[in-house]
Amino acid sequence: MAQEHSDQAAPTALITGVLGQDGSLLATELSAVGHRVVGVARPGSVRRPGSIPPGVEVVEADLCDDAAVETLLDQWHPQQIYHLAAFHHSSQEPAVSAVEAKQAMLRHNFLSTQTLALALLRRENEARLVFASSSQIFSGDTGVRRVDEDSHRNPQTLYGHCKSWSMDLLAFLRRESGLHFSSAILFNHESPRRPQVFVTRKISTAAARAARGLPVDLQLLNIGARVDWSSAHDVVRALRLMADADAPADYVVASGVLHSVRAVLDVAFGHVGLEWQRYTQYEEDRDAPALVGDTQRLCQTLGWQPEVSFQEMIVAMVEHDLALAKA
Repeated sequence: MAQEHSDQAAPTALITGVLGQDGSLLATELSAVGHRVVGVARPGSVRRPGSIPPGVEVVEADLCDDAAVETLLDQWHPQQIYHLAAFHHSSQEPAVSAVEAKQAMLRHNFLSTQTLALALLRRENEARLVFASSSQIFSGDTGVRRVDEDSHRNPQTLYGHCKSWSMDLLAFLRRESGLHFSSAILFNHESPRRPQVFVTRKISTAAARAARGLPVDLQLLNIGARVDWSSAHDVVRALRLMADADAPADYVVASGVLHSVRAVLDVAFGHVGLEWQRYTQYEEDRDAPALVGDTQRLCQTLGWQPEVSFQEMIVAMVEHDLALAKA
């Protein structure tokens, strides 16, 4: 059990999902500017060495447990809460059935939001809550679809439905009770901390291994598919701006630009002076429906602008994986 802290001068930020890409980056940045940071991890979570900066307290708690969540609030008295914890797909749970995977999805992506929001309501807690939603609340059926906060939602996955339901609940409580609840509609965002199951890290890892003369097995589906990719560092900065804003609101967080998987290959392998065609097997190279985010509200209201380019983002990942391959 974590110890009660007496230093009330520094603002306290509570981050759920602190062991993930966004949570660990956010913990690092908030800690660097003087926040007292408490990270919440699922019971039994495996912590990657170096993922959490010194001074950040990590506690384990079931976010679907009312008593556990209320204990967190009573013990740490956070001024800001970043609810980033999420369950992405069944591969996060070993050997589970389809029904169990759906149960996990509902628990981690909707019930946890409900439990946290209602605990704040019961406590009449004035903490500012920022929830990590997803572009999966939308669907891109044909062509390129540009979406903003008011665009029609049509999720095609249970993950997207859970994120949409959570947004609706938080918006309702915001209107009804005046709580400072905001949702960040996050498009794909990458960094060296992105797990290797995602296509960008698959490619950056393959480029680094090829450059080191190591075996490469890079198999992709459609390299013509286009994605709105942002730097996770830019996304984390947007989350902080939302928590600091005078008024709560929902915001699309994206680059506003589409890049193909082929472009990721070009940048990653080009950085190490190799031709990706020698190392890559793929099934298709065709255009496909795509979503692109409209960040006008975020830029105009909170003054946010992306600072890390697509090329810089991919190169940083390759450099990280070069260091790993050398080790």
